[in-house]
Amino acid sequence: MIQSIKERIRRETSGPSLPLIGFSVALNLTVGQITGVLKIPVYLDSLGTVLTAVVSGPWAAVIAGCLSNLLAAALGNPTMMFFLPPMIAIGIFTGLVARAGWFRRSHLCVLGGVLQGLLAALLSAPISAHLFAGTTMGGADFLVVYFRSRDYSIFESVLFQGLLMDPVDKVITYLLVFSLLRGLPERLMNRFPGAANVLGGKG
Repeated sequence: MIQSIKERIRRETSGPSLPLIGFSVALNLTVGQITGVLKIPVYLDSLGTVLTAVVSGPWAAVIAGCLSNLLAAALGNPTMMFFLPPMIAIGIFTGLVARAGWFRRSHLCVLGGVLQGLLAALLSAPISAHLFAGTTMGGADFLVVYFRSRDYSIFESVLFQGLLMDPVDKVITYLLVFSLLRGLPERLMNRFPGAANVLGGKG
């Protein structure tokens, strides 16, 4: 089993997948920085992770996502290092639904984004509530403040905020990746191990 995992990681991180991981890290950091500065209530900081998960696989996506969070922490946002578990889940979950063909149909892509958002909210809420008192300087913090004003606990407020906004964030992320990949030439997609995740259906 360990040998099989090693082989899968090697396959997902070799050839054109290696520069894709670097590009995805830069994409996560850039988009996350922009949305943070603008204080919009979605993050889109897993855009590169989702892209890598679809075209290369879940292991490559986990690497891209973890590197993104660690670099973000090193570059001045230390809270990001504590959110590695949600980013790992994003890479694995997206890789699995991509293999199931969900990025071949727009309606399945939307469903995947919703489910991914709910999973991310459930994983992020305890971290945000217990380590950062519910605020991470993101654009959706106003919802936490609102729920707190309605006498909900910090954990409940963070969870409700996540359940409302994370599915929106992940649906937008999934559809952006879906649209991008639909526009790429087939010969380019065939260079990646996850080509079959995208090619074959129109949605």
